[in-house]
Parts: sequence; C-alpha cells; structure tokens
Amino acid sequence: MDGSFQHLNVGRGLDILLADADAASGSPHAVIHIQADDAENAVDIRDTAVAIRLTASRLRTLLGNVPMADDLLSRPSAHDGVHLLVRNSAMIRRIAQDIRHTSYSGTCLKLFLQGKVVELLVESLSQPEADGERSPALAIRDLLLIDPVNPPSMTELSRMLGLPQRRLSAAFKERFGLTVPAWLADWRLTRGHDLVVAGSIPMAEIAASLGYAHLSTFTAAFTKRFGVPPTRLRSGGTESSP
Repeated sequence: MDGSFQHLNVGRGLDILLADADAASGSPHAVIHIQADDAENAVDIRDTAVAIRLTASRLRTLLGNVPMADDLLSRPSAHDGVHLLVRNSAMIRRIAQDIRHTSYSGTCLKLFLQGKVVELLVESLSQPEADGERSPALAIRDLLLIDPVNPPSMTELSRMLGLPQRRLSAAFKERFGLTVPAWLADWRLTRGHDLVVAGSIPMAEIAASLGYAHLSTFTAAFTKRFGVPPTRLRSGGTESSP
C-alpha cells in the first residue's frame, strides 16, 4: 500500500508517508497513527495526502511535558493505537508542498519534519464549533501560519474571511488571550526558542526563518522574552523555558 508514497524516516519511532503531488491534491487529508512502542499495526493510508506513524514514546518526545500527550494516550482506544484524521485541506496541501520542496537536509531536515508533524497534531486536536464550522479565531491562526514570515494583514484577513476586522480581532483575543500581532510575535519567539535549543541551525538562519530582518532584532526580542540571549541559551549557560 505504501508504494505510491514517499517514505521519510524522521528517526526512531516516527515516519512520514507523503503521497505524490497528484494524489495529494486529490485527497487533501492527513492521518496520524500513534501506536504502542512495541506494536506493528498496519495503518490504512488510502486517499490520504500525508500519513504519520509514530510511537507513544516519540509522541512524548515531540510534545514534551504537556497535557496533550497524556490526553491522547489515555483515550479508551489507545491500547490499539490512536488514529487521528486531519481534514483541513488548505493546511494539508501546504504542508505536503513544504515537505516536498524543502531544501533542508540532515539534522535540519529532521527538525523541519518534526515541526510539520506537530502542526498536524495540533490541528487534529482543534475542536470545531458546535455547528461544525471552524471559528474565526482558528481560521486566522491557520492563515497566519501558512506564511508566518509574511503574514496577511488584518485588512487582508477581513477580506479572506468575509468578516469585519473588529469582529475578527475580538474573536481571536477571546480564544487565544492575545491580539493577533502579539500572538504571532510570541509564536515566532517560542518557535525560535525551540530551534535555538535544538542547537544545529545558525542563529542568523533562525532569525530569517521567523521573519526578522536583522539578527540583532531577533536577539533583543528573544532576550526580552526569555531573559537570556539565544547564544548563551544554546551554550547551556542559563536554562530558560517558553
């Protein structure tokens, strides 16, 4: 069944199966299967653009000490594996394209792919509204993360979603507790913290990937947010957490 998929091994306990471009555009879904460390369950990946297979221990490594991992692994069906389906077609197509066209290699590629897996995990656990439609706040978040380096303005978001800016801003702040600019700035720095701690990507490359025109600007914002410069954190001189 995996013959039409590109198999990307991201390390022990984590595999990505990526459909070819035609299949991905025709089947804009992703599936995530979390299984016990010693299990070898088959995963049905038909009509799927991206399939993720990972073990419980790798899930905990990816997510760290956050409730999400325990919530997933404590589900009644967890002894047979947790099967998650992601239906956000725009996000799935974007992630498939990101993976297919990335220029990263080696350790940077593995970090990049792990980030994509986390995106899919978060998306799969985002609860829809009672009427089955996604809230404006979640729609804004998705649009911001399509290209966080060049995100759409509030005027553009208003046009894309067909809702007044004031309503969008209020819905977003109610859901996430921050304004759109503040949330995006915090997301960039939190992502920067993860990349700095990973210890393999040059600081200037991290800054550029997060939308900072100058390394000094990133360093100043990072130091203000975490209380320690990124170079010092990477060297292990001081512990910090997002």
